[in-house]
Amino acid sequence: MTRRRTFAQQQHHAQTDEAGNQWLSIEEAARLLGVGQSTLRRWSDAGLVPVYRTAGGHRRYREADLLALLKSEERPRRRLSRKALVDLSFALYHSQLMAQVASRPWYSRYQPEHLAELRALGRQLVELAFRIVNRAVDREELLRAGRTIGQRYGEISAQGGLTPAEAAEAFLAFRAPTYLAITQFAEREDIPTRRVLRLLGELTILLDEVLLATLRSLEPDTSLTRSVS
Repeated sequence: MTRRRTFAQQQHHAQTDEAGNQWLSIEEAARLLGVGQSTLRRWSDAGLVPVYRTAGGHRRYREADLLALLKSEERPRRRLSRKALVDLSFALYHSQLMAQVASRPWYSRYQPEHLAELRALGRQLVELAFRIVNRAVDREELLRAGRTIGQRYGEISAQGGLTPAEAAEAFLAFRAPTYLAITQFAEREDIPTRRVLRLLGELTILLDEVLLATLRSLEPDTSLTRSVS
């Protein structure tokens, strides 16, 4: 019966000491934990992950320590900054993207108070995205909140005299900073690609619901017509 090799034994540069401990480089340790190297450095410097130094000053991680960490409930959990996410989104909101949007014919039909409320709704949307990123989310509650935002988007667009197609174009423009904020924050925090893809998938589901609610609120109210007929 062949014995299954440990993670360290599968690595080209893994080392074994006289006591049989498998030692990993920071690259190998980060891969085992499923995080980026910069994140692992921060965890190590904060004392959250046991780390040892070679005579040359290189970091080494004992595989047994990391496996125990993965199995325990004490594994460090990265909490993304709400303020950083919101600030990123609205820095992008006022970037070249929004300068291009402001030149669209429908943009001038929004009154100043409408634009102010749209910005507030945009912040609410980023807050929902933040909840997805930090996994503090009840799916149905999240979708309900998204639909409420979408309905208000539609009502404001109707007050501005936008057609459904124009309202959809406006929403697609206004949602872009949310996507960009998530991806830029993921790059800054060195979030693993697999998790980023999952987050973007969940965010797309939410934003699709917001768009559908926006368009539904622009549909003509046929209940009066039905009651008359």
